[in-house]
Amino acid sequence: MEKKSAESSKSIFRNVLYGFSTWVLPLGLSFFATPILVKALGNDDYGIYALVLGFIAYSFNFGIGRAITKYIAEYRSSGESEKIKDVISATFFLNIAVGLIGVSIIFLLANWLVLDVFKIETASQSKTIYSFYIAAGIIFFSMLIQVFSAILQGIHRFDVFSKIFNFNIFSLIIGNILLALYGYGLVTLLSWNLIISVITCAIYFLTARKLLPEFGISFRFSRETLKLVLKFSSGVIGYQILANVLLLFERGWVTRNLGSEVLTYYVVPMMLSLYIHSFISSLLLVLFPLASELKDEKEKLLRLYKKATKIVCLLVVFMAMTLIVQSTEFLTLWMGNTFAEKSSTLLVIHTITFGLLAILTVSWQMTEGLGFPNYNFKMFAICLIIAISGMLTLTNNYGSYGVAIARLAGFSTIFFSIFYVEKWFFEKVQIEFWLKIVGILTVSVLIAAFVEELIIRNLSVSWLTFLLSTFCGGIVYCLFVWIMGFITDDEKLFVKNILRR
Repeated sequence: MEKKSAESSKSIFRNVLYGFSTWVLPLGLSFFATPILVKALGNDDYGIYALVLGFIAYSFNFGIGRAITKYIAEYRSSGESEKIKDVISATFFLNIAVGLIGVSIIFLLANWLVLDVFKIETASQSKTIYSFYIAAGIIFFSMLIQVFSAILQGIHRFDVFSKIFNFNIFSLIIGNILLALYGYGLVTLLSWNLIISVITCAIYFLTARKLLPEFGISFRFSRETLKLVLKFSSGVIGYQILANVLLLFERGWVTRNLGSEVLTYYVVPMMLSLYIHSFISSLLLVLFPLASELKDEKEKLLRLYKKATKIVCLLVVFMAMTLIVQSTEFLTLWMGNTFAEKSSTLLVIHTITFGLLAILTVSWQMTEGLGFPNYNFKMFAICLIIAISGMLTLTNNYGSYGVAIARLAGFSTIFFSIFYVEKWFFEKVQIEFWLKIVGILTVSVLIAAFVEELIIRNLSVSWLTFLLSTFCGGIVYCLFVWIMGFITDDEKLFVKNILRR
């Protein structure tokens, strides 16, 4: 029994590492690519590029494919594998239908969005409209990618999923860099994105068909299955729509009222801090199917929840502290003095926002894995109301800072839903657990922040100083976390065994 448990832990750890690779490669490449693209396109065109990419990422990508991940994991665990084909078929055709509707809407509204909503300058209107047409195609194939990649996650083949994902990111970013360096503009870069999306979709499809024996797509799926997928997906679609509304409103609001150049200064630090959330999401990819499998084993689920929460808090608190303490120095080194002057405060605000969201991810994924995405929808509705109300109120007086603060207010509010979820699923709020986390990490991060601040204030601004400060801060942080007993004996033993291997 212990051997089986150890093997299971190693399998989870490997899957976490594969998920981690889907974060570290995009981060490294984006870190290298962003200043090149900003310089090659210019602040105005890069602002439009960011606007269109946001539209691609958040308009019609509703995450319907997550139903496949949930029910493949659940049906395989319960021995009902014969139902898997129906779930795949229903989800596939649902994505096709939503994708075609999305493409049609974008084609019909492209002119109106560019001219009346975003108020793009006359010289850039034509290429922006073409960019939205290309975006429609990317969105359609992205929705199909969701279906086939969800199959790999449902069968715990995160190794294969991560390899295809990394191929997609590598091809996309390297191609964009080369095209930008050779003088190609906005439309060409987005066309390259479309080509890579088509290729990636084909690879995911062929791989899923090969690895899942129950794979199949048929028109002859039952109405009950379609209702099942729709019932689960309704909450996912709901909060995805709200998230899309928030991001598109936010970027459109900044572009319309402050200009596309200001949007560049807003979205680059936002993208950087968003990597904290995407990093945690990549680590927790495994949590969603595991929660589905453990829905009837509350003790195991609670242990999984606590371990995941501890790891997430440990990582997020340090990463957020480092970005906050060294925001000006980092942006100066990465993007230049002018960029740092206009964006360093925004980086601090965005880092707090997405740090809270990253910690919330554990509760969010577990709630969804247990089959309650409608709860997440209700929580995000509250976030949306607060955030948009704040943006409408604060922009005139505080500009882009007001927009960022409004987003922070929205996510801060729903962060506290973590405690309601604990009471809901585990019958009580884990007060002692949270007091230990807050106490130990507060002391550790304050000391680490002092060390980082001391180094950067006494040495000249350089990448070596930044790395030295981060390294020393990290060592001090980990040392105090270890001394103060944040990591239990069994967790220490698990880490030691992993390191030996």
